[in-house]
Amino acid sequence: MSFPTSSSVQGTRISNQLRWGLAVEYSLIYLEEHVKDIGLCAPLKRLIPLVEFAMQTPLNRISGPTTGTVNPGVIWSGQYFQLGVEAIIPINSHIGNNVGVVAQLHFYLDDILPKIFGKPLINP
Repeated sequence: MSFPTSSSVQGTRISNQLRWGLAVEYSLIYLEEHVKDIGLCAPLKRLIPLVEFAMQTPLNRISGPTTGTVNPGVIWSGQYFQLGVEAIIPINSHIGNNVGVVAQLHFYLDDILPKIFGKPLINP
């Protein structure tokens, strides 16, 4: 939730907005290793399909509808990194009409360099 300290900045009114979201995902890694091996081939069994909802609702000062995006995508998770891609779909025309794409690349530093990142920062 946003809590601005004034009602305007440089003549632009600022509203309090409730920012909320939800992510629905299912790990095919978990399915294959802990539930049932359904025989997926190597690249597919490392996938995590997901849908994220990122919304914001004005609370006061400036009225308007809830806006946000629905982001369907997939993450591939390996031993040393994960790679993800999602579409960015607006839920209404108040934030735009075009569909976008976002990609991410995360490195697991504790697996790549375990002697540096694989231990506590402070030893008791």
